[in-house]
Amino acid sequence: MHAVVPLLAVLAAVVGCGESQAPSNRGGSTETLRALESIERLLDAGRTEEALRAAEACARTRPDDALAAEMLGRARMAARTPAADIADAYARAADLRPDSPGLQSAAGITAMQAGRVEIAMSRLSRAAELEPGNAQHPLQRSLALRAAARWSDARAAAERAVALAPLEPSAHLALAQALLGGGQPSEAAAATRAALACKPNDRALRFEVGSTLIACGQGAAAVEVIVAPAREPTASPAEIEILARALEAAQQPAAAAEQWERLAMDPTQPWRPCAQAARCHTQAGDTTRAQEWIARARERGAPPAEIDRAQTGDR
Repeated sequence: MHAVVPLLAVLAAVVGCGESQAPSNRGGSTETLRALESIERLLDAGRTEEALRAAEACARTRPDDALAAEMLGRARMAARTPAADIADAYARAADLRPDSPGLQSAAGITAMQAGRVEIAMSRLSRAAELEPGNAQHPLQRSLALRAAARWSDARAAAERAVALAPLEPSAHLALAQALLGGGQPSEAAAATRAALACKPNDRALRFEVGSTLIACGQGAAAVEVIVAPAREPTASPAEIEILARALEAAQQPAAAAEQWERLAMDPTQPWRPCAQAARCHTQAGDTTRAQEWIARARERGAPPAEIDRAQTGDR
């Protein structure tokens, strides 16, 4: 669910570029619009398999209708069909409406998800040509260029997105990732901080910024950004883990061990938090605590190589 919902939200945003998103306001015959609205209701109700069957039938009987092809792509995504099938549906919609920046962008994004990087970049470039003032197009193009490890080009696309939407955190984060991939961690950290400045009270953003700062080699800065929300009783396991990794990066093994222990107290967690707690205790020189957590890691099935790392404190 975590991977599907954000992508659906991105596609909903870009498909609406330059045109109303509601099927009833985007042209098409009355019969087609009724069919699409029915599929939309099924999707809204979570009846994805029924929606998929209806969308497949609609696209089959209306092979030259871009709206039917787009709806098929949405239904396939909701039903978690293979990425290539989703990309094919959006590509068909974009081919039928070559003047639609939203459909060109959606075809590019789904092509990227399917591993068709060159096609993705071509589609996203076309979207930017059609709608040069929309930051989503260079932003998504930057992501495609990153997938191709074209760091300089990814940076240029992200810089364009930042110029168009200076208050959009995702644009600054895309720039940070491009800079980091290009071997410029200090500049990447600065772009990461700029992302947080856009929405300093956004909890999810703080943790995304924290993770990026860790990757930039700035563990202490990451701790500063996330320590308060991560220590709340309601912090999620993922948030606690980010704090633990930040503390490790900040050379605070004893504090990191506390967070790994906190995570490991959940009996449903696998061996990893136990082994990480032991390794951090070893680094901090607390061999007694390290042995306690090594025993727990063994109980949860930690492989011998990880036990060795915990005993030596190997990073």
